[in-house]
Amino acid sequence: MDIRTFYATTLSLLLATACLSQSAVDIYVAEGLQNNRQYLKERLDTDISKEERNISKSLFLPDVSFDASYTLADGGRTIDIPIGDLFNPAYATLNQLTTSNQFPTDLANVSEQLLPNNFHDTKIRITQPLLNSDIYYGYRANKAKVSVNEAKEAAFKNQLAFQIRKAYYDHLKLVEKQHILDSTRLVLKELVRVNGKFVKYDVATKDALYNAEAQLYRMDAQLATVKKDLAVSRNFFNFLLNRNLESEIVIEQNVTFKKTDFTVSELNDNALNNRSELESIKSGIDASAYEIKRTSGYLIPDIAAAAEFGYQGFGYDFDQNQDYYLLSLNLTWPIFKGGRNKAKVRMAKLQKEQLETDYSEMENSILLEASTGYYEYEEALSVHTAQLSQLKSASENFKVVAAKYRQSQALLVEFNEARTQLTTAQLNESIARLNINIAAANLDRITQNNK
Repeated sequence: MDIRTFYATTLSLLLATACLSQSAVDIYVAEGLQNNRQYLKERLDTDISKEERNISKSLFLPDVSFDASYTLADGGRTIDIPIGDLFNPAYATLNQLTTSNQFPTDLANVSEQLLPNNFHDTKIRITQPLLNSDIYYGYRANKAKVSVNEAKEAAFKNQLAFQIRKAYYDHLKLVEKQHILDSTRLVLKELVRVNGKFVKYDVATKDALYNAEAQLYRMDAQLATVKKDLAVSRNFFNFLLNRNLESEIVIEQNVTFKKTDFTVSELNDNALNNRSELESIKSGIDASAYEIKRTSGYLIPDIAAAAEFGYQGFGYDFDQNQDYYLLSLNLTWPIFKGGRNKAKVRMAKLQKEQLETDYSEMENSILLEASTGYYEYEEALSVHTAQLSQLKSASENFKVVAAKYRQSQALLVEFNEARTQLTTAQLNESIARLNINIAAANLDRITQNNK
């Protein structure tokens, strides 16, 4: 047993056990939602938006930092202090008056460089915003954007679940088509054998044998096409699940359908109440409203308090001669910026208006989807009922014609026509039955019930 066969067998056993409570397609949907890379990107976008919200929330808290600097300097600009010129004459006069040498008269002028040398500033700085509309409304906007991304994630999840279900049922159509054509091929193979005997015993001419062989070859060509379509369908299904493209797909046997009764009005209400696309736009409108308030915040001044505690002085000493504290209250109020603030407010209002238009358009689009999905589901039910009746009729007709042909009581053209009708009816019934499942899955997508 090769590894692929072992994998398929193991997966079949697992799915067979799980299907006691859950269908194979539901298990595959869960696997796809877990592994699909595009859905992973949507989840990461949501996580990123949550971190952006956390960052904006942190701006309400004080900002505490430790700063330390030490400076060595030499040269540059200097300031001249004429100490000698100022004090030497005065001290000389005092010495004469006191008849002593108590006061020095040889003081030199001083030249001090402006750059501090051997100077340090070591401090803790605390900044606390007291009034800042940009921070407040920015946080509320980012909070609303989290809801936008969560709704987008849910909408993608809903669409992906439908795509997986549809891909599974489309693959099932091809599997059943292959089974039907294989069965038809056995009939044609038997026809070739029977016609061979007829020709051997001069009951029929060789053209009957050639006709049967030609039909068998055409059937082989159809089976080759189906084999190719199956491979493509399998690869696409595995792509959605982010699996190896050639992984085997476990086929659920005897797939039926469950009829659901509802009205167009009920479907419309469920769609409008559940669809994440509407929630995404609604959250976007909320975010835009906060963005308008944020950009309008230039009318309100920003007020912040700051405090510094540390040591400052020449030489790296930490004593009472160097310790200090500094408290400040800062107000910032922009007066003129060339109309940029007003332009930002107008732009934010236009963006909000655009989202409101998108919301109305999305509502109409969802109502159209609901209406179309309802009639497609009703059509699928009606078509299957008709195809089921046609299959029953074609099956009974083929039994009668085949029995007559084996007794040389029916023409080859009658046999071929009956066989073609049966094969077509089988294919149409299979397609119609699985189309009901696809239509039902589409209704689940429209109402977002496949959560």
